[in-house]
Amino acid sequence: MKKALEEYRIERSNLEDEILEFLTQKIANFKEKTGAEVIHLDVNIELSESDDAFIESVFVSTDL
Repeated sequence: MKKALEEYRIERSNLEDEILEFLTQKIANFKEKTGAEVIHLDVNIELSESDDAFIESVFVSTDL
């Protein structure tokens, strides 16, 4: 059980890192194209019973 929990934590951390890297790049691209600084980002991800995930909504607030 302890090993399974450790593997879960590692995989969750890897997923969080991948999402952070992706969003960081997208925000940098947005700033480069628009000059706007993202000051708040709220993303709601929905998980279905079949383990599919999709972005349900995104709210972006900028300094403009």
